[in-house]
Amino acid sequence: MDRKIYRTDKFTFLGYALLVLTYSLFFGLLVVRSGGVSINSLIFVLLVLPVAAYFFFLSRKKVIIDNEGIKVFGITGKKEFKWRDIQEVSVSAGRKYFLFIADKEGKLAVIDDSTENFKELLQEIKKKVSPNKLPENFDSVINSYRRSYGSIILIYIASLILLFVLFQSL
Repeated sequence: MDRKIYRTDKFTFLGYALLVLTYSLFFGLLVVRSGGVSINSLIFVLLVLPVAAYFFFLSRKKVIIDNEGIKVFGITGKKEFKWRDIQEVSVSAGRKYFLFIADKEGKLAVIDDSTENFKELLQEIKKKVSPNKLPENFDSVINSYRRSYGSIILIYIASLILLFVLFQSL
């Protein structure tokens, strides 16, 4: 099998890019309107930092699958698992899906469904991990998986509202 790389899906990535841009412009406008650098402007910058940090995380997030194992580059750093060392795989299904991978040493990686081709990723893991380490309902989760766009649509709506406010204030 060739090496497969999965990154943040483009819809999510662009949504957060738009949010960082609109947040930065909005708070930049507030700084200008408040008369320049002050304690309030520093607070505005602090409000942008978490969104910018999450966007940076999304730009670096990836999952690599090859014959040796799986590598997950997530918010807590890089985690590598050899296929033979994986102790358990589980999936939390709901509005947002999460895939959990644990090894014999207790190391845990979490992959969410904002990862591109998440269903394909689940199928690749099913091919590589021993069936006794997968949950009983793994096939039904794969077959019933539907990406929820509710939370990312809210990000787009928030960005559009901020853009509207920016244009109204110019």
